[in-house]
Amino acid sequence: MVQVVSNLGIYDGEASALRQSNWKDSKVLAAGVATTFQAPTLAKYVLFSANGDFYCQINETSVAATVPVASTTDGTASELNPAMRQLPINQAYISLIAAVDTIVTAMFYRQ
Repeated sequence: MVQVVSNLGIYDGEASALRQSNWKDSKVLAAGVATTFQAPTLAKYVLFSANGDFYCQINETSVAATVPVASTTDGTASELNPAMRQLPINQAYISLIAAVDTIVTAMFYRQ
């Protein structure tokens, strides 16, 4: 499959908005089960949306996201409900997890 990733375009008319991406993924998360996947090769940014809370890790290597059960103070905690994030320069691995069944969508953009 050819990976088609939209340019990051902001339209300025009556309002500013991102165009819809050509590359959209959805992940159905079972409660407490992490899923890890690779972002499309050309992607530089990801925009998340979900129907519930989720935690995320984005790294150059595969690192599973976790739902916190205790305090994490060493900088390795998973992020709660990220909106839009820049991806690592090299191939990006994205890991998602939720405490309850949740659907997360990810729209990918290039610059």
